[in-house]
Amino acid sequence: MNDRFTVLPNLPLKPKSSFGPQTKPLALVHKDSPALSVMTDFASVTPVTIHREVPINVALKKMKTAGVRLLFVVNNAYEIIGLITANDIMGERPIKITQQARTARFDITVTDIMTPQRDIQVLDAARVQAAKVGDIVATLHSLGRQHALVAKIDEATGAQTVIGMFSTSQISKLLGHDVMQAAPPASSLAEIVAKIG
Repeated sequence: MNDRFTVLPNLPLKPKSSFGPQTKPLALVHKDSPALSVMTDFASVTPVTIHREVPINVALKKMKTAGVRLLFVVNNAYEIIGLITANDIMGERPIKITQQARTARFDITVTDIMTPQRDIQVLDAARVQAAKVGDIVATLHSLGRQHALVAKIDEATGAQTVIGMFSTSQISKLLGHDVMQAAPPASSLAEIVAKIG
């Protein structure tokens, strides 16, 4: 062990200890609450990123360490070039690649299974400001996705800056129930395929 560091003394926790006045219990929201109340705001939470050439097993380990289920795939200029989720890594895509390309799973990289930038949809931040939590849940259901990015759009140039993200797991936690279980059943084969994919 490194001699530069000191082991701190341990004290027993005394009865009637609390978290202090600044810490409040998690406040539940409702479907009529403002959508921004459930958005992960990248002004206060740093998005977790990864590069495209990283093996997927390393990406999954990074997700577990960071406590997230989605990584932003970025290039050296820190521009978003894709997304990869835990479902992507643990789903069928890697299995298909190993079978079709006759390659080992540990050789599959993020770029092999990520959703590329051209296929990523975003929500306009201006519209999100007026939206309610229920609107976001309905949008996620209609997209068949667990995440939705929020982008601020420059009116003059059309340039987009991703400022936040909605996640079904975060919304479920704040609503106090699983929002994905409330999804309406698919009524056609096309909708079933879309929900599975």
